Amino acid sequence: MDTRLAPARARLYLPRSRGELLSMYLWLTMAALLLQGVGALTLALRPDVAAATPAVLAALFSANPPHAWIHISWGTLGLLILATHPAALRRQQLGLVFGIFYSLLGFLGVALHDPFGLRLGIVENAIHLTIGPLTLLLVIIAKSEFRAPVSTTIESSVP
Repeated sequence: MDTRLAPARARLYLPRSRGELLSMYLWLTMAALLLQGVGALTLALRPDVAAATPAVLAALFSANPPHAWIHISWGTLGLLILATHPAALRRQQLGLVFGIFYSLLGFLGVALHDPFGLRLGIVENAIHLTIGPLTLLLVIIAKSEFRAPVSTTIESSVP
């Protein structure tokens, strides 16, 4: 093994399995959703904070309360599930439900103008249509890690 690579690997944490990759992705996504939702809700409810927030930062926090509450709800629920249910199956279930929900939200945003008052523009729809299918892909990849190999031998029941 090349020892020059060892220090770089020690500094960068890489997942050791497909399930761990899904887990890392879910932790980061749920935390980001919670942060984005709290930021958006703060900007929507506190005009003084919104006025003092730089435009670049304010653009990250789309100040739409219904949309913010969806992010807060998913972020909180997701983090609670991840923290209290370490089993791979629970993480896959969370990823599956989350991926379906966000994919459908993206398609709904494209098909309808501002569904449920969520103010889903092209940026929001692109994000939802990226995060949702990516989560589903990671669930499929993680599930493939646990499949048992198919036996190619035929056992005889005759003694």
